[in-house]
Amino acid sequence: MSALLSMEHLTGGYGEADILHDVSMSVSQDEIVVIVGPNGAGKSTAMKSVFGLLTIRGGKMQFDGDDITAWAPNRIVQRGICYVPQVDNIFREMSIQENLEMGGFLKTGDLSASYDRVYELFPDLKERRKTLAGSLSGGQRQMVAMGRALMLDPKLLLLDEPTAGLSPKYMEQIFQICRDVRDTGVAILLVEQHAKQALAFADRGYVLAAGKNRHEGTGADLLADREVAEMFLGG
Repeated sequence: MSALLSMEHLTGGYGEADILHDVSMSVSQDEIVVIVGPNGAGKSTAMKSVFGLLTIRGGKMQFDGDDITAWAPNRIVQRGICYVPQVDNIFREMSIQENLEMGGFLKTGDLSASYDRVYELFPDLKERRKTLAGSLSGGQRQMVAMGRALMLDPKLLLLDEPTAGLSPKYMEQIFQICRDVRDTGVAILLVEQHAKQALAFADRGYVLAAGKNRHEGTGADLLADREVAEMFLGG
């Protein structure tokens, strides 16, 4: 399967400090790929590089046939990549429906089909669509953030720590929603601290350490790798 997104030997970071060193990754269409590793490994930095938020000093990045290495975030969004950050990812003083409306800001005309698609994935949100987003639980707020990103019908969804601070119940629900999103034809690249759970549901994974590639493979293969388990998964 050809790659929808490919990062080839990427080196870069913030300002003059390089966080990523010769990192390579790929995501194919209809695939969930997870990035795991210890704190400070460069996981979120790698994801932010896809969204044009880093200074890239080496390597290149391609998305759906285009070289997007030097693209700005607004152009990347228009091309079909949406990013959901870990924090400050909703408008708390707006209703669920208004948050979704803000998500469709680039679209013209009727948004009904986009609303229907999001509410089909998140039926709990439809029932509470007039509720202020700030009054929701952590898991429900994460659903709003994901739903808002999906209003633009992206080809690739970037999720930074989508289960951070959530109960096991909501963690599993978010993972199941990721599967449902993938099954609609949207590829997903996510960063996760809950490495075992993430690798168990992902199609493939990358293990980063100190801003470098350490391991890669299917989720099942990485879970079964003794070195990965001892070094990054708690044994």
